[in-house]
Amino acid sequence: MRTITTLGAIALLLGACSSDNVGAPPAAPVDWHAFDVPRGPAAVAPGPTPQERVVAEAYVSALASPAFAGITPLLNADTHFTFPGIQDARGHDAVIRAHETVLGAFDSRVFATSRVWRTDAVHAVEWTMSGVQNKDWMGVPASHKPVILKGITVLWTKDDGTIVDTHMVFDVTVTKVQLGAGPKELATLPPPALASGAPQGIDQAHTPDEVANVAATRAWLDGLEKTDEAAYIARMTDDVQVETLQKPQPLRGKDELKAYFKGMHKAIGELDPTVNEVLGIGRFVVVEYTINGEQLGPLMWIAAKSDRVVRLHVVDVIEMRDGKIAHVWRYDSPGEIVGTGS
Repeated sequence: MRTITTLGAIALLLGACSSDNVGAPPAAPVDWHAFDVPRGPAAVAPGPTPQERVVAEAYVSALASPAFAGITPLLNADTHFTFPGIQDARGHDAVIRAHETVLGAFDSRVFATSRVWRTDAVHAVEWTMSGVQNKDWMGVPASHKPVILKGITVLWTKDDGTIVDTHMVFDVTVTKVQLGAGPKELATLPPPALASGAPQGIDQAHTPDEVANVAATRAWLDGLEKTDEAAYIARMTDDVQVETLQKPQPLRGKDELKAYFKGMHKAIGELDPTVNEVLGIGRFVVVEYTINGEQLGPLMWIAAKSDRVVRLHVVDVIEMRDGKIAHVWRYDSPGEIVGTGS
């Protein structure tokens, strides 16, 4: 009986385990994301940070503040400032003093921004200033006369919006003309026009066209350096215009630019343009460069002197059309040429 009972129990157990009575085991958990291809961190969209986006306009507005106090919060501790040929300063306090030297003689300063070009970390801002010269300035006694300046400033920034480098350019000689102290050749030159209306903002888009425009600009300056008139002229449209502050009318067309090319090489030996910064921004190129060489003959109104070394600092704002240079707004200060014979 014990054996039968045991066998019966085994049979009952086997029956209970048959496929008819037991469901399939639950599926094992599987993490299907484990098979995903690993990805790096999400790409950060190019362009200035929100703090950098507003720094150019904030800087220009701060130039009007008494003793330039409004610039203080915008400056990085290691900030640098240059006004070519006149001021070069490093460090917060020195940079404020440099601004005072360059612009502090003018009271009732009113600034207006006309255009701003922005990249990830470099910004060019075009501006005008009206003011009254109530202190001695660049060798000119206080005249108490009104002036209008038109200039451009290139700013290098950090992500927090602080300024680490500032390059300011406006024409000192054109300003002196308004004070009655400029060269007689420019005595009838009208003052620059004040900017009006809302400023225009142009952001870098990181496009192939921007890269191509930068290459075309470099080739243009290479043609100037290598005395290759054909290469220089080929980079410009037939109706090209070049505006400078020393002339009431722009240079127009390739014939006038050919004359400019010949005149520059006649006046400057070993002419060497050196690019400091070049930025493709939308349909524009902003290029900062120096022209170095030896003055061989008259350069605009500047008579030649023996052993005079030319070093002219230039910022060109270039508008491109179909890959060629169509319009140039030039900012320089040729009256501040320096050299051993000056």
